[in-house]
Amino acid sequence: VQKTKPTEIKTQEREAPPSDYAFTGSLILPALILIAIAIFLPIIIGIIVSFTNSSAITGFFGTRFTLSNYYELLFFGEIVSDQFWQYTYQTIFFSVVSVVIEFVLGLLFAQILNKKFVGRGLARATLLIPWAIPTVASATIFRYEIFASADNNGLFNGLLQILNLNPVTFFGPDANVLFRLPTLIPYGNIIGDIPITTTMIVAIIIDVWKTTPFITLLILAAIQIVPKDLYKAADIAGANGWQKFRHITWPLIKPGVGIALIFRIMQALRVYDAVVVFDDKTVYSMTVQSVNLWGSGEFALSSAIALILFVLIILFAVFVLLITRRRESKKKEAKAEVGDVYEKEEKIYQIEDYLESTSLGFQTKLKAPSQRKIDWLRRKLYIKRALFYVAVIFMCFFCAFPFIWIIIRSFRDPYITQTGFELIPKYFSAAPYAIIFEASQFTGASFELALLNSLILSSLTVLVVIIIGSLVAYAIGKFDFPGKSLLNSFIFSMNSLPPLIIIIPFFIQTSFISAILPFITLQDNLFTLVLPYAAFNLPLAVFVLIAFFNEIPDELTKAAKVDGASNFQIFRKIILPLTIPGIFTTGILVFIAAWNELLFAQIFLISDSNNTVPLAILRFVFNDLSLTAPWDTGIVLLAATTIATVPLVIVVLIFQRKIISGLTRGAVKG
Repeated sequence: VQKTKPTEIKTQEREAPPSDYAFTGSLILPALILIAIAIFLPIIIGIIVSFTNSSAITGFFGTRFTLSNYYELLFFGEIVSDQFWQYTYQTIFFSVVSVVIEFVLGLLFAQILNKKFVGRGLARATLLIPWAIPTVASATIFRYEIFASADNNGLFNGLLQILNLNPVTFFGPDANVLFRLPTLIPYGNIIGDIPITTTMIVAIIIDVWKTTPFITLLILAAIQIVPKDLYKAADIAGANGWQKFRHITWPLIKPGVGIALIFRIMQALRVYDAVVVFDDKTVYSMTVQSVNLWGSGEFALSSAIALILFVLIILFAVFVLLITRRRESKKKEAKAEVGDVYEKEEKIYQIEDYLESTSLGFQTKLKAPSQRKIDWLRRKLYIKRALFYVAVIFMCFFCAFPFIWIIIRSFRDPYITQTGFELIPKYFSAAPYAIIFEASQFTGASFELALLNSLILSSLTVLVVIIIGSLVAYAIGKFDFPGKSLLNSFIFSMNSLPPLIIIIPFFIQTSFISAILPFITLQDNLFTLVLPYAAFNLPLAVFVLIAFFNEIPDELTKAAKVDGASNFQIFRKIILPLTIPGIFTTGILVFIAAWNELLFAQIFLISDSNNTVPLAILRFVFNDLSLTAPWDTGIVLLAATTIATVPLVIVVLIFQRKIISGLTRGAVKG
């Protein structure tokens, strides 16, 4: 028998896929370019300008370097210094008080939403209503409707009149001074004070109403990762609700709450929209002062305030971080604390003896509770359930009532003079909505163009953020590369940047480019704002998308590589289709953030044809011609606010499950 040689199978060598380092570099490169153009370079320009004598006379970069800007703000002792210290202390007071209240309400609301009850979906949807409304619209609602004077038929003062109580003046020179806040000022008598008026309280209420949903979702995300078995063990040990919160919930959510508080304190210190509507110099913020100095041509002083605000935000963030300590170490300490408490409770309640008795026959070991005790436990259960639903109703009322109120009020006939407070409008009409689109000479803006501009700008921002954000989030979530933790930390730290430290230098940057290339018009251009909008919304997109990418099993990637797929093919054909829900959620969040933005638009967009919705509302508020209109300006302003908010609220209510899932998932993973 002739032996035959086995046939050799010829295999074609496959082209090796690109290295992970090269691929991750290509993923993060677009984000680095965006950050360099819209964040890093403007920060450098802003720092340089703050150390010059830059002004409308000397030009954007001034004629010399100087430290006089910081001396004039901090130590000079004239009107600019007085205003700086007043607005700085007011900003700190506003931030601390509002964040504390938001934390308390957020903790309460998160505990409510973490339980299963009839109507939880509706309650969760209601929670998101304030968050979807532009801040300038929220401020308009409270300024011109809820806390308006009695002469202007404000809701609060109207209810006081019904109860035969004296009305309260919330705005203007006659606003009630509640107390004077002691302060330290590095010149003069050293010790001073600033008045805290009812106007400040209204600003805090606006911020609390607007941003409590955000902190609620972050706390809810932390609560949802607490193991349910710990609560079951505590129930067996006989722990009550307060003991379970103190020894289980709070130790485990404290690190997550610390992150939530850092996010909020960063946002609160940058307050602008909530106070600028008041147009009251007794209640301004550092951001408002900087914008006003920019408008008056004091570019260097404006940049110096922006830089000081940036340092202040960092100091507060570090302070909160030191209090809460490191996240992982606190988790370990919390778990150890929970274990110690469980062992202690186990000894107290003799759980081992209880389990032994049940295994031998509990009928002979345990005494049946008396009927009196059963009745008492039943009444206690009914009371707890009733209090719980009272809390649910309070949460829904707190979140939804102002929005429902302005919708009802916006249909009041503006041509019929209102002679007194009306809980329900006496004369209904759709005329306010017709006026909005017909009387731009009185409103100061074309609302149909504003809606179109906001739609275009927000959509383009979403497109850019989704493309760049998905790339960098995939790199951070699925690959290890040099500088990964640094990049992740830097993107997170972008949340601490006050917009002013970017806006003013970015305006100077675009002016310089337009001067060199006169055929390119970057000022008063909607498309110019896409870059800073995208840069400021990139951390949110990365924050959410990383969580979705982390949930995709690594086995899919390994199997695709065995089949010879390149890294890009894996990303395009496997990863992206699986993360469509996350991308969709991110798109909604970024769209809402871009739609609600005011400060960039106010500085960059000048012509009426380029108004965005928040800017159109602000110009309506400040338009003197509206006072000469033959109709009730306040009613028409409510109609404009309704137009600006209803579309977003509808989107949020429809996709509330995806939004909550995206934010809570990102908070847990982030």
